[in-house]
Amino acid sequence: MRAVITLLLLACIVAGCGEYKQSVAYKDGEYQGKTDQRHWDNDRFKHDKAAWVSAVTERAQRQNEYKRTGD
Repeated sequence: MRAVITLLLLACIVAGCGEYKQSVAYKDGEYQGKTDQRHWDNDRFKHDKAAWVSAVTERAQRQNEYKRTGD
């Protein structure tokens, strides 16, 4: 039993030695991620920011409890 515990302990210790550095190598002044698009730059809003703002405002008002209950 003692040999099994010793082997398990040794396996746990050795498993930690196989780790490698997992941090990202950043290059100064360069963005390496994907380019983000604006919320309104899609087929639904046809690249119209005012339509998107209107839709977001309307959605927020539908979630407003005072507006929904009429109080």
